[in-house]
Amino acid sequence: MAILAFLGAAAPSLIIALVAGGLIGVVVWVLTSRRGTSRKWSLGLIVGAVVALVIFGAFAFSQAYTPVQYGTVAVVVRFGGLTGQVFEPGLHWRTPFIDEVRVIPTVVLSYETSDEPTQANANYTDIPVTAQTVDGQQITIKYTVLFRVPPDKAVTIVQNVGFTDRVVENVIKAYSRNQSRLLAQNYTAANLYGGQGIFDYENKVREALIVNYAEFGLVLDDFLVRKVEFSQDYITAVEQKQIAQEGIETAKYKSEAAEYEKEQQIRLAEADAQRIKLTAAADAERIKVTAQADAEKQRLLADAEAYSIKARGEALKQYPGLIQWQFVSNLQNVQWGILPSEGITPLVPIPSFEGTTP
Repeated sequence: MAILAFLGAAAPSLIIALVAGGLIGVVVWVLTSRRGTSRKWSLGLIVGAVVALVIFGAFAFSQAYTPVQYGTVAVVVRFGGLTGQVFEPGLHWRTPFIDEVRVIPTVVLSYETSDEPTQANANYTDIPVTAQTVDGQQITIKYTVLFRVPPDKAVTIVQNVGFTDRVVENVIKAYSRNQSRLLAQNYTAANLYGGQGIFDYENKVREALIVNYAEFGLVLDDFLVRKVEFSQDYITAVEQKQIAQEGIETAKYKSEAAEYEKEQQIRLAEADAQRIKLTAAADAERIKVTAQADAEKQRLLADAEAYSIKARGEALKQYPGLIQWQFVSNLQNVQWGILPSEGITPLVPIPSFEGTTP
């Protein structure tokens, strides 16, 4: 059976080789017959056989020589079934005419949805996904799926799904469009319009696709939401709401600014009152200290005066004549005085009036 299968697979190449060899043999036979060479038929037959063998060998060599480009692997197909062999990048040999190789890319491939799929640069393109949010808003989702086929899973993927085109159509496209549409129903339009909600939605779809693709042996490198579009009515409503909100924020800001200014004036007035209060307290304290100092000064002067009087009193007790001395000492410009006739010694010389006519 194997020989028959080999002959069946090699039949086209064998026929081409025999035809070419026969033609060459006929040419040789014609050329030798003109020269009268003996055994001309045998020479033509030999040359034709050799040429046929060379041509068939060339076909067989080309079928056995199998280079595999980087970024790809090749699976071996024999009689319509997979042998389980996977050729890594490099040079490989296979059974000619019987074994076929099918190349599968293992680099990262992209599947992208856009408004104009024919102008996109992704490996595989499609139209956007339409969905509906939990609050009933119609949205259009544009995204990119980055995926790859692991070399060690190539045989399993081809056996269960098919080659790359079938993988994209039956797995990448089917699950990404389904999950992006279903999971959008868990979010409001406001969540997907902007903010953290769009990142949460992207992560949820990515996590779901990782599980879906892993069931077939595929690897999801990333799921990227490029844009979520809304109806024009919704966009207009959001813009009007935003304008109104900005007006409210502006009014609130002005109100807060006026309140701040009011509080600032109150704080300034309180500061002025406190300053006046502190100044008055300082003045009162200064006056108090000054009064206390003056009182203390008067007290000290009074004490000094009292002490002086007391000292003079003590001196008069001991020296009674001292008062007469002080009296006389305080007299100024006195030219005469009346004294008792007895018992008193004049302290002040009285000028004589001799030679003067009374």
